Amino acid sequence: MKVSLQQFFDYCGANNLPFAFYRLPGAKAIKAVAQKNPQLKKIADKKGLLYAKGFLFAPFKEDEKFSSVLITAEVFADEQKLPELNFATDGKGTKEEKFKLKEAGESSYKKLVKKIAGEINTGTYKKVVAARVAKKEKPKDFKVVSFFKNLCKKYPNVFVSLVYTPQYGLWIGASPEILLNVDSQGFKTYSLAGTISNKGTFKGGSLRIWGKKEKEEQKIVSDYIIKAFKSVSKEPAVIKGPETMKAGKLLHLRTTFIYDAIPHSQWLQVVEQLHPTPAVAGLPKKEAIDFIVKHEKTERGFYSGYLGPVNLDREINLYVNLRCMKVLKNKLALFVGCGITGDSKPVDEWRESEAKTLTLLSAL
Repeated sequence: MKVSLQQFFDYCGANNLPFAFYRLPGAKAIKAVAQKNPQLKKIADKKGLLYAKGFLFAPFKEDEKFSSVLITAEVFADEQKLPELNFATDGKGTKEEKFKLKEAGESSYKKLVKKIAGEINTGTYKKVVAARVAKKEKPKDFKVVSFFKNLCKKYPNVFVSLVYTPQYGLWIGASPEILLNVDSQGFKTYSLAGTISNKGTFKGGSLRIWGKKEKEEQKIVSDYIIKAFKSVSKEPAVIKGPETMKAGKLLHLRTTFIYDAIPHSQWLQVVEQLHPTPAVAGLPKKEAIDFIVKHEKTERGFYSGYLGPVNLDREINLYVNLRCMKVLKNKLALFVGCGITGDSKPVDEWRESEAKTLTLLSAL
């Protein structure tokens, strides 16, 4: 008897089993990773990840409440070949962490943007990313698996994920941003920074649509990536871009970096150097993170962390956890953020953050 994605979802939920569904950009197959017991493997020493197989789920910032976890691939299958639902073993789940999810309204968000831009113009920072949570009523007919499938259809060229762990709850996302891809061709990452609304007239080619602020954002992240790789390898990158990338109702500036001679065993070093990039935190990194923790109204948790399959299908595919939401009992908590520079205007950043909520809401 064939097992459906919905049946697999229900079974894992009933047995408190950590699991993830994902669909890689450009791929047709939806894949499932699941454990046979509820106990998550927390990553105290990331060296143990080097050749581990599973789905990695990492927060924006490691602390006592949020830590990187690996959903071990005790079950790994395509949607069309899901196993019989008898694989759960005995074990107790972990209580879900209490998570402060306080919304930032238009006024408070604009004040935050203004404060950041002022700090940048005094030379304290080069860039800081301002994030916020938007809570929406969960539709009465909301079906998690159907919503996930809708995202896969609507956004064929982004990384779509649905992740559940007993400790951290249920997260869904559609991210356009690679943190790191490792395959037989080498290492690849993107600098994805600079966002404007897609008004339906973009046909590719010209970069004239981009203003000074967006180009500056892109350069900051690109320079950071080059520096991060230089700390691991002296190999020069093959660089493509910047170019304009279409992601639903948004356009992003993107530069691609390819390194074809770095040993596989160094992928963890690269990840640790890259995360968090200026595209989700800012520069200088430590100071920007400290500012975010102090001034943002909500805990980010796994928003702007990274996630994806590691050492499955002979590849590593880690994506920055953007355009994501946490599914609550009666609401959907959507996380969005905007890169702030000295040229940022509060009203424009608010509008950009509102546009980013539509990435997920438009699939309801």
